[in-house]
Amino acid sequence: MTPNSGRAIEVFTEAIQLPVRERAAFLQRACAGDDLLRQKIEALLESNDRAGAFLEAPPATEIGDERAKAATGERPGDRVDRYKLLQQIGEGGWGVVFLAEQEEPVRRKVALKVVKPGMDTKSVIARFKAERQALALMEHSNIAHVFDAGATANARPYFVMEWVDGAKITDHCDRHLLPTSARLELFVQVCDAIQHAHQKGVIHRDIKPSNILVSQTVDGKPVPKVIDFGIAKATTGQQLVDKTAYTAAETLIGTPAYMSPEQAALGNAEVDTRTDIYSLGVLLYELLTGVTPFEARELLKSGLDEVRRVIRHQEAVRPSTRLSTMKAAALTQVSKQRHAEPPALIRQVRGDLDWIVMKALEKDPARRYKTANGLGMDVQRYLANEPVAARPPSRVYKLQKTVSRNKLLFAGVGIIALLLITGLIAVSAALAKERQSRREAVAASLQSQQVTRFLETMLNGVGPSVARGRDTTMLRDILNETAERVGKEMINQPAVQAKLCAILGNVYEQLGDRERGEKMEREALVLNTKSFGAESLQTAASLNGLGVELMAQHKLPEAAAMHAKALAIRQRFLGSEAAETAASLNDLGAVYRDQGRLAKAEAMAREALRIREKLFRNESLEVSDSLRNLCMTLEYQGKWEEAEQNARKVLAIDVKCSPPTIQLWRRRSMISRGPQMAGGIFKRRKRWNERPSRSGSKFWMKLTRIWLAT
Repeated sequence: MTPNSGRAIEVFTEAIQLPVRERAAFLQRACAGDDLLRQKIEALLESNDRAGAFLEAPPATEIGDERAKAATGERPGDRVDRYKLLQQIGEGGWGVVFLAEQEEPVRRKVALKVVKPGMDTKSVIARFKAERQALALMEHSNIAHVFDAGATANARPYFVMEWVDGAKITDHCDRHLLPTSARLELFVQVCDAIQHAHQKGVIHRDIKPSNILVSQTVDGKPVPKVIDFGIAKATTGQQLVDKTAYTAAETLIGTPAYMSPEQAALGNAEVDTRTDIYSLGVLLYELLTGVTPFEARELLKSGLDEVRRVIRHQEAVRPSTRLSTMKAAALTQVSKQRHAEPPALIRQVRGDLDWIVMKALEKDPARRYKTANGLGMDVQRYLANEPVAARPPSRVYKLQKTVSRNKLLFAGVGIIALLLITGLIAVSAALAKERQSRREAVAASLQSQQVTRFLETMLNGVGPSVARGRDTTMLRDILNETAERVGKEMINQPAVQAKLCAILGNVYEQLGDRERGEKMEREALVLNTKSFGAESLQTAASLNGLGVELMAQHKLPEAAAMHAKALAIRQRFLGSEAAETAASLNDLGAVYRDQGRLAKAEAMAREALRIREKLFRNESLEVSDSLRNLCMTLEYQGKWEEAEQNARKVLAIDVKCSPPTIQLWRRRSMISRGPQMAGGIFKRRKRWNERPSRSGSKFWMKLTRIWLAT
């Protein structure tokens, strides 16, 4: 054998896999001016044509009708058993694929693959049967199903499989301008299909875009389908065919741009499932950048030796580096197809996706992902903003991923801290002065302080003008955006999410947006019910908060139901003498008062006042709140003298115990009740004038005007 014989075999092996019309152009590139080498290869091709081993055209000699049909092969309109051939939809090195119509036992369109005329040698038929058997072994929604198999009238084997009406995966993604995330979701399904094949003991060995077609379901959902297991290899010891196809020691099996280094060795290197992992890495590379790691057409100009050398020894550049070094026009086109701006696309790919791709493209199979499922799961971790296995873990990296998963929360919820500081200053000051606070109130205060401190750390770059200003429109916009982000970013922390929803509802209420305040209180109730149960103290707190909001909107029946449930839960867990029980009694009594159920309202108000006077100082804000409720209930019943006495106590306690900020907050809270109170006063003016004690009514009218004015 001459020194150039090995080179001739390599080029010849590649040439016979190409259609006849493409061979001349390929030989011109591969031989690169070596006329002697080209003549030798052309002679080999001519010899094979005469022998009929890889024949793609009918022989030139005259033949009979039956032999002519056997030489030219089936055509659209012909019938193969119970299948009518409609049109040719594909052609490979040794097979032709037709779109056909099955007529019985069901009527449907199928893909029928038949060996080319003249290609029915033992080795080709063995490969054909191997593909048929490989597909028959598998049952997966992302792998084309085999329906039938047989032989034509000319004894050429065929098989019938599911017809995938779609484009190859790269064309589908580019045509629909799919963003990177959508491409990755399709890729994960492909990994799942290849994992299924590996579990069945089959290696595909030719994973590339043209062997992954994407169709669409009735509802428009894209579904990738893996096809063409023509060069598959069994890995579990089972024989895909009775006689295994012989592969020459120096035959290049697969598509150069997508083949693994062990496939390019042209020797007896062991090929296992990790060769498909490499090809999946090339596919992922192309989905991200629009090109393969190595341009096979450019390399073929230097011959197959160069192709093999590059695949086996040259490291591919990272996908983000490939994007960064593209020409401006090419990068713009690639970015447009991925629905992103060039800088944004490079940022998306840089980092985790670089690590994932490069791990799949490792030259050493032992350093790649062990399974296709492992590769798919790492891509899913990237989509979920979780640390990926391909990247060496570090504390800084894990922290970055945590911030990345909750970046909207860190950016949005932080703004609430300033509002909380302003809105909760009164509560913090009051709690600091109280000596005998309730057990649950202390715990809630500590939790609020922890949340506040956490949020404060996220606001170092925010000026104090946001919280101290009077631009409520800006505050409403911030609240609306933050509420939306809290709902999305805190789904894995329902307890914290419920806390923030309740706080947001309170802030909305202070800004006068009752509708949004009610919405946030309802969300807090749903979250606490789901997290702690319908009969928990947390749920009771949400029921109470929602009841207060509903009462402010005069939705009295539902408000009464909320407070009644909260009262029942608190009495069951805390007893009848607890501060929370008193709060529920006071709030439910206020609802009954507005409903006109005055006897029950007065009884509840007096019971709440009794408990609070027992638990707190007589001159405390809790006692003041109960006195105010009792005062209004007495006024509704026309008990003017006692109402006046209680009103004087309320005013005295507020002036003595409340800091200016709390006085302002409590007086503003009366504004929502003031109009209703004033209306009642004016309706009863005539009755007051008829009563002997006019001093009480005059004082009450004066006190009401003071509350409304402040």
